[in-house]
Amino acid sequence: MAVGAVLSLVLLLACAAPASAAIKRVTVRQGPLAVDPYGVRFTSPKTRAVRAPGLDGYLVSMHTRVVDRRGRPMPVRRLMLHHIVYKNTSRSDPVCGGKQSFYGTGEENETLRFPPGYGYRVRRRDRWITGWMLMNHRGRRQVAYIEYTARIETRKRLRPVIPYWARVTGCRGARDPIFNVPGGGAPGSTHTETAGWTVPRSGRIVAAGSHVHGGSKEILLTQPTCEDRVLLTSRPLYGRAGHPYYNVLPVLHEPGPFATSWITTAAGIPVRRGERLRVVSLYDGERPHMRVMGIWHVYLAPGPPPANACPPMPTDVRNKLPAKPGRLEAPKVTVPLTGLDGRGRARPIRRPPGPLMRAGRRATVRVGEDTFSVRNLSIARGGRVTWRFRDGRGSHDVTLASGPFGPVGFASRWDLKSRRYSRRFDIPGTYRLYCTLHPIDMTQVLEVRPE
Repeated sequence: MAVGAVLSLVLLLACAAPASAAIKRVTVRQGPLAVDPYGVRFTSPKTRAVRAPGLDGYLVSMHTRVVDRRGRPMPVRRLMLHHIVYKNTSRSDPVCGGKQSFYGTGEENETLRFPPGYGYRVRRRDRWITGWMLMNHRGRRQVAYIEYTARIETRKRLRPVIPYWARVTGCRGARDPIFNVPGGGAPGSTHTETAGWTVPRSGRIVAAGSHVHGGSKEILLTQPTCEDRVLLTSRPLYGRAGHPYYNVLPVLHEPGPFATSWITTAAGIPVRRGERLRVVSLYDGERPHMRVMGIWHVYLAPGPPPANACPPMPTDVRNKLPAKPGRLEAPKVTVPLTGLDGRGRARPIRRPPGPLMRAGRRATVRVGEDTFSVRNLSIARGGRVTWRFRDGRGSHDVTLASGPFGPVGFASRWDLKSRRYSRRFDIPGTYRLYCTLHPIDMTQVLEVRPE
């Protein structure tokens, strides 16, 4: 099937044991997906469909990776899977609406797995869709497949789990659940974002994972009615200085952790329907961190409500990070602007080409056709810049890459088609800006004069 209304999907079905065994392993490739040189490609209505396993049973584990035509893993230095989420169109999300999200991963390379006896119910007629983003780190076109491998229990009846996405942004901006850490705090300070999450069903939480970005310290799920005790904690694991995440260009956002801890408990953490829990996302507060996230992937096995208001925590909770070398503390990273050298290779740049436009206290920049109308701009302290998004066909944003000492970090949304984004600048210095969806073509330097 050619690339068109639906991408060609290759289904490879194999059993982990003989045909009579209960566990079947299903591998599905979604693609081919072509990404332009140094380009970003993300889901469109034509590329979101993915073949479901086509089995009746229970999903007990799942993992996703990017492979080439021969099924070989593609290294991050060539192509990076920034994120992907799988949705079951046969079911809906009772919290925020839309289709049910049941598995997600990204730079953290998370594997979905449940404790023995539990699984996510799948049916032969299920239909799945995905939301994903790929980044090409090479100066030539790359063709890849997004491949998932799922293990399905087809004979035994397991306890079903229901997946819930508990976001620190709540249900607002469900398509782009980001927030910005402004920075400017003291060394070692912490920026905290919180949101309430109402438990939709009584039962027990038996598994959980998280999605966070660069600068994250940890993400918590707490129980305010029980002295705000911590029910879940997920810690990020960052790569060392030589890790590929810190050595590729262009950069879409501050490199995130290559792993986050995955939590399982067969006994389960008891919760009751209507109970208000709290999602707490902790980030470094000293430096700005743009377009970050704090999301829990919570898996709940429905059951009776706990007999006590604050039942004891289970003793079999396992909170695991992979046994790989890394850093638990978020490294200090400066996101560079990126341009092309004379040979068409991606390189860090101090500023984009073009003349400097000197303005007073107001300036307008037109955004569209994959460029900023003014790429080098100077305004007086206290001045306001307005970006007008004129290209109704494409998606763009304005995001701080790096700034002066003690800046207030900021980023616009990426879906401001035919609208505008405006900001006042009270801190003098050099603001390096870019569009995270077009990190080479759309760069800008804003000088805020101290006058």
